[in-house]
Amino acid sequence: MPHSATRDAIRLGDGMQDDAYDNLIIGSPPLAGLVAGLLRREHGKRVCLVAEPYSSYGLERRFDCSIEPITRPQTLILLKRLAAETLKLVNGIGRNLTDKVDPLLVAESPASRAVLGHFQHLGQLLGMEIERAADRSIGEASLVRVRGQHLIAHHRFAPALEAWLDQAEVRRIEPAGAEITLRKDGTARVVANGRAAEAATVLLADDAAVLGHLRPDAWDRSIVRTASTALLLQPAKPAPTGFSLWLDRSLMLRQEAKGPLAATLTGERGTVEARVAGATTRSLPLRRAGEARVDSLATSDGAPLLAPARGIKVMHLAGFGLSGAFFAPAIARHLAGIATEEEVAWFTAHGATRGNLRLNAADYALAAIA
Repeated sequence: MPHSATRDAIRLGDGMQDDAYDNLIIGSPPLAGLVAGLLRREHGKRVCLVAEPYSSYGLERRFDCSIEPITRPQTLILLKRLAAETLKLVNGIGRNLTDKVDPLLVAESPASRAVLGHFQHLGQLLGMEIERAADRSIGEASLVRVRGQHLIAHHRFAPALEAWLDQAEVRRIEPAGAEITLRKDGTARVVANGRAAEAATVLLADDAAVLGHLRPDAWDRSIVRTASTALLLQPAKPAPTGFSLWLDRSLMLRQEAKGPLAATLTGERGTVEARVAGATTRSLPLRRAGEARVDSLATSDGAPLLAPARGIKVMHLAGFGLSGAFFAPAIARHLAGIATEEEVAWFTAHGATRGNLRLNAADYALAAIA
């Protein structure tokens, strides 16, 4: 019988004491939840997940898509393989948990046009269905459409993920009800509902977890603080495309059929209205139905990071961006110590900032230009 997020720790029946875990994962789904579930189901680890429970009233603060404008061949090759693996995993969690989309990528400056052109050629070499597009209403910009991609439908995915985690006997704890102590050796103590639990390893799996549990001087040197804004808008007319990424505006737009327009932006909050208005000329006027503003993180080199923090051996990640959830199988294997040779090389290049180790990982990222 599924347990609630506030239930006492599960007796796992493996000879270990109750409330002893191999992995403590702190962060919100989908990435954190998928990693937690895979560690338990595929790798036999005892896992505790500290995450906010799903709420149908919450504002969508991020998108998770199987593609984004990546310029590093190693990363795009890996993502292509992992996207197929993750989609198979998600389909096993439940039905209709993703939406099929054809993302439109928009570049308005010479620099972002060069990025988009490089991404297009690289994607075509890898057999992806990528084509030039045109839209007179956008003005002088380069447009590329990527066919046959998948966007995680959070309002359907989150409840199914929680049930999947419960069935796997992953303990779920709400952050508000937990006292978490991280130790320098990378272990942790969690107290919830009057009971204490020990964890051998810790992963801070999203920006809020890193911001909430590490001082800035413990962050990797590549991590920078930025701002994120999520908007829910009622457009006068439907958007011309269901999902679009505006590289120079650090903006993503999503509209389902006859539904509201959801937008996420990174960077300067004072320019949010202008950036959205310039990308939604066909849908004006817009009525604001909801807004959320949070601090977030990016990497200065635009590349994802997964590494121990400075001065404390807990793992933290940043900069995984739009496609981050689709890296979950590789991250789980990495934490379990059984990553493939390709994945080991990739995680080594995307590890801690030491000397010039990350030079060959630097990439383009929406959050890095705002």
